[in-house]
Amino acid sequence: FDIMIPGAGQGAFSNGCSAQFQGFSTGDFDCDTRFGGCTERSGCDRLPAELQDACRWRYDWYHWLENNGKTNNPYVDFRRVRCPTQLTELSGSVAEDDELFPKVEGAELRL
Repeated sequence: FDIMIPGAGQGAFSNGCSAQFQGFSTGDFDCDTRFGGCTERSGCDRLPAELQDACRWRYDWYHWLENNGKTNNPYVDFRRVRCPTQLTELSGSVAEDDELFPKVEGAELRL
């Protein structure tokens, strides 16, 4: 799966950011590298101010491209759980088989 992170490349769909943020070119959103995005933290300075912190997160917390690039597309372990009430209350929607899966609430969501 892909995590959509500002500055991390727009891939095949490069029209959205420049349409939303007037005054910026398409290349400003990924340092002119549509697949992979900015390779240095300083490239985040090209993004609109409201996206720069999220771009810097890639380097400060996510450690973008460390260990020979293994963080580019991370390996994840996942399991299906019951949809948290915080989401079902907002959406008003619950999967028909939701009760078959373990309930995870509060601090457990961070596991």
